[in-house]
Amino acid sequence: MNRTPNAGLIQENLRIALDVLWAHKLRTGLIVLGVAIGVAALMGMVSILLGLAAKIRQDVSSSEQTVLMVMKYDFFVRGYDESVLRRKDVTVEDARAIREGCPSLQYVTFLVEPQGRPPYTLYHGNEKSRMIQVVGSEPSLFNIWSLELEEGRMFTNEEVYHSAKVVVLGHSPRRDLFPNTDPIGKKVRIGNDEFTVVGTFVERKTLFGSLGENFAMVPYTTFMANLWRERDMRVIYGAVRDGVSVEAAKDEVIRVMRLRRRLRADQENDFAVNSSDAALEFLDRITAPIAGILAAISSIGLIVGGIGVMNMMLVSVTERTGEIGIRKAVGARRQDILWQFLVEAGTLTGIGGIIGIGTGYAAASAVSALTGLPSALSPFYVALAVVFSIAIGVFFGLYPANRAARLDPVTAMNYAK
Repeated sequence: MNRTPNAGLIQENLRIALDVLWAHKLRTGLIVLGVAIGVAALMGMVSILLGLAAKIRQDVSSSEQTVLMVMKYDFFVRGYDESVLRRKDVTVEDARAIREGCPSLQYVTFLVEPQGRPPYTLYHGNEKSRMIQVVGSEPSLFNIWSLELEEGRMFTNEEVYHSAKVVVLGHSPRRDLFPNTDPIGKKVRIGNDEFTVVGTFVERKTLFGSLGENFAMVPYTTFMANLWRERDMRVIYGAVRDGVSVEAAKDEVIRVMRLRRRLRADQENDFAVNSSDAALEFLDRITAPIAGILAAISSIGLIVGGIGVMNMMLVSVTERTGEIGIRKAVGARRQDILWQFLVEAGTLTGIGGIIGIGTGYAAASAVSALTGLPSALSPFYVALAVVFSIAIGVFFGLYPANRAARLDPVTAMNYAK
């Protein structure tokens, strides 16, 4: 026997469901409100998470080319042993060897950045900046990070060679120290030394302040001479040329580094080579569990709404026992009654889901406007929310619907007025 209802029966059950829900406006409204709150919370969380994920990806991959990073160890992996921590640091000589021996890389640069110590505060007269990251690099980092200058210039290779005390300011320290004056040629104090400002970077809004606006850049030789501490990280960045695969570029870098380290064929690498894609995968590993936890928490509201649906449908079955008896007496089958109440439950939560989607997205947009956090929503998640809300209704409506379908028609007709 075919237990699947045809389109006409579903349409008829939907009309009956809407009539019943309209006849009990207060009860229907309360259930719809409960489901809508649950869906709104879920969609608000999803919208913020999608926006954050998109923004993080944009910020991490903001360079116009794929970037390789050569470092002492892979900081995307947890649980180092002592042998890894005792590895040699990468050096500027390694960077030069990679630059000469890896034609697949368009730009190569050496960078030093502080680790395990407080950021710097820069001073100019009575003005001071917020705490920022100060890094030492070569001029080619300008091309690898796809930075843009607002004023002045990047420091030169000659200034790197002579360990010149020059600095290029990010937008944030430039705004803090020189709100109304031209900074080029002015002196700023970093630690115990004075540096001459030769350029400033344009405003670059990201979720990562130290790589977006809250940073300053000096020649790596100057950093090593004046600012370096024992635990500071040394990294070699390389921008992969267009048309070259990441794996081919990594193989070239690994070959050069193994030759420099004089590693035998049976020895493992005592360095790490990662790409910007690995950073995105690392972020996915972090954000996926967080998204799951937040979704689980916000789904509690949907479960509460589903319990309300079950309660309402049980009351509805009791109130309409006579109606069910009459329908069975005139030929309605058990599955017809079952589908009638399932469609009613699904309609109830489906309406709540649609309202909740709009409310959740509006709330996420309001949060974005007030806090600056990005938000986004895709048609996939909208459709998923509608299907999920209807499924909640069907699931929690299954027991009342089955109870209604099992009623004996003779007994049920005794309730008819």
